[in-house]
Amino acid sequence: MKRKRIHETGKLILGCETYIVHRNSVLMHKRDENKKIFPGYWIGPGGHVDEGEDVMSTAIREVVEETGVLLGEKDIELKVIAFHHHVDRGETWIEYLFRATIQSDQAVQNTIEGESKWIPIEELQKLQNIFPPSKYYLNHIVKNMPGILYNSSEWNNAELVKINSEHFDKIG
Repeated sequence: MKRKRIHETGKLILGCETYIVHRNSVLMHKRDENKKIFPGYWIGPGGHVDEGEDVMSTAIREVVEETGVLLGEKDIELKVIAFHHHVDRGETWIEYLFRATIQSDQAVQNTIEGESKWIPIEELQKLQNIFPPSKYYLNHIVKNMPGILYNSSEWNNAELVKINSEHFDKIG
């Protein structure tokens, strides 16, 4: 069977998520229950890439908008590039997932986007309602495993259907 090109799989959406580590906790964001897509899921702060914006700028902007936490470019690094084909939605999300560290305490604010809070790393995997695509990458990001993970996968109703391909670069 001939494979489709990525733009033939449906609407393309570029997005970013950032997982901020401070001491032994990760800043997670619970999407508002009234959100149109993926309501009530815990996820790293993030969102859509805006016109004229690069993905690092998007990641930093979205963290501030959703949590009030300030990051600089030196605080953040790319850990995952993923193509998530959500077959049920006719969408392919091109996701850039980052890991950030902050050295000082910063107040976290909740916004109309949802609730944000620090979750101890040892409790993170037990947290109910983590967005499944995000949970798939948590260990690689939070444990700061070496290199960048490249992934192409299919999802249906936010559940993994299959991994099409997956590779790690040789950095680290």
